[in-house]
Amino acid sequence: MTENYYPRLRYVDAIPIEEKQEVYFYIRDPLEIASSPLVLSPVEFYILTLMDGKHSIPDIRRAFAERFNGLLLPDHHVEKLIDVLESHYYLDSPGFYQRLTEIKREFTESSVRKAWHAGVSYPDDPEVLQQQLDEFYSSPTGAGMPGEHVDGKTIPHSSLNGTWQYPAVMVPHIDLRVGGVAYTHAYRYLLEAGEFDLFIILGVAHFGGQGFYTVTEKDFETPFGVVPTDREFIHRWEQAAGMRLTAEEWIHRSEHSIEFQLLFMQHLIKTPFQIVPVLCGSAEPYLQNPATHLEDVPQVRSLLDGLRTAIREAPKRVALILSVDLAHLGPKFGDSQPITETELKLIEAADHQMFDVLSRWDRPAYTDLVSMDLLPRRVDAVTAVFTLLHIFREGEGKLLRYEQNFQEDTQSVVSYASMALAGNL
Repeated sequence: MTENYYPRLRYVDAIPIEEKQEVYFYIRDPLEIASSPLVLSPVEFYILTLMDGKHSIPDIRRAFAERFNGLLLPDHHVEKLIDVLESHYYLDSPGFYQRLTEIKREFTESSVRKAWHAGVSYPDDPEVLQQQLDEFYSSPTGAGMPGEHVDGKTIPHSSLNGTWQYPAVMVPHIDLRVGGVAYTHAYRYLLEAGEFDLFIILGVAHFGGQGFYTVTEKDFETPFGVVPTDREFIHRWEQAAGMRLTAEEWIHRSEHSIEFQLLFMQHLIKTPFQIVPVLCGSAEPYLQNPATHLEDVPQVRSLLDGLRTAIREAPKRVALILSVDLAHLGPKFGDSQPITETELKLIEAADHQMFDVLSRWDRPAYTDLVSMDLLPRRVDAVTAVFTLLHIFREGEGKLLRYEQNFQEDTQSVVSYASMALAGNL
């Protein structure tokens, strides 16, 4: 390593943590390409902030001395930290790109998309997982099992006012250990709405991928077995839209927003079904011009028209699942100030404004809401909700459950909800 080397850190999550009254920084790779997370001291974290591809090793030493009143870094301290980051694939370097190429090849050659989060976010033993999901439904705040009887009568969990061709749900994708009970409200409604052969799951591409949608043709493996993907539907969508949807399908490798939904589906759906696994990209790159509306972007319009055509031509009973969370606010997500009790109430009020707009299927109001409120609050439901509102010419929604996960250690919050939805093409 020469002193003319300009290290560049890849995008990472950096979360301050406190242990024995000492502050450290937990560093993780959201794409999970890095071999393991790192815990760094404040001094090491400051050095990390200088690895922007513009500072050489001598530049980093000088900047450190200027920041800390002439204090000099020990010999080779920067080089040792660089070695650690390089060996764990945290640097934008040839080693990282070689590893990325290997990962893409492994994903392409695999016959299935493997259960990435089993044994971590949820049990990998199917019997234990079955029991956990049962308990979510029977929890005091759970929805109860679909088709539950009271005094000999089936009491539906929810019903909508209109007569609709296609049911849908908004359902969280937050870690099951945090919000598993909230999922049950969406799934009880969906399972009481009828039997379906095909579920289009609109998840979120949290990291990686440049497309408005990224689809994979892989079947999905979970502890309950393999869920088949409807490749014929995907091909019809691509043909109707005139573009390929699977070019970056490797980003499905570690993404959780599809995987978590499959557990709830396999848990209670006993008839054969297929899925169309879609990761929705950020709407923000398409909205750089304030006068631009998403529905007016030619690429987006072609994708929506293609999806609508594929749904109309599908020889199956179709339902849609929006696997989304809502606001992401606080220091964990890059904000300078912690979230207060007052702000939690304001966040809830803002989330309910979106629920109201969606319940009325008010497209113009949603368009205004995206730039004014949803993007600034890092609501990751933007693209999926936009999609639903625009592939159906009319529809209806009803909130079933709303929760906030306030994290004491980071003073940050994620909000999420279950919502009953339906519409007509």
